[in-house]
Amino acid sequence: MADPLATADVRTFLHDGHTAMRALVDGLSPAALNWKPGEETNSIAALVTHALDAERHLTAAVADLSLVRDREAAFRVQGLTRAELAAMIDATEQDVDGHLALVTHDRLAATIVRPNRTATGAGWLILVAAHSREHLGQASLTRQLAEQAGVDLLGG
Repeated sequence: MADPLATADVRTFLHDGHTAMRALVDGLSPAALNWKPGEETNSIAALVTHALDAERHLTAAVADLSLVRDREAAFRVQGLTRAELAAMIDATEQDVDGHLALVTHDRLAATIVRPNRTATGAGWLILVAAHSREHLGQASLTRQLAEQAGVDLLGG
């Protein structure tokens, strides 16, 4: 049986990250959201998209759901607006909340094998929370670099 209390802290941590993501993209121009500081780097839009995509898929795996994923697609996004990113954050939060509501104690203890790593369900939830914050930090730094490079952050 699912136990929402078992995943409540992860849910709260992810929600706090989503609030920070919304604040990060709020007011930014498409130019700022899609600017990359150099070759082999990612835009704010790509970092946020990738973090959210990983949250959806990894929480689904812990909930014993199967979702089709094109991991690389998140890094190819272009031209996203703050409204589109905000909608993506909201939709992912709703999806992830649904996934977490299905997680049982057995799934937290289960060994879950993914293509590049094996961990318990609890381990995957820790990983997804850390991963999301890692990319939020990178996106925040990208915003600072964009400002220093003279990118028009507000589009005005």
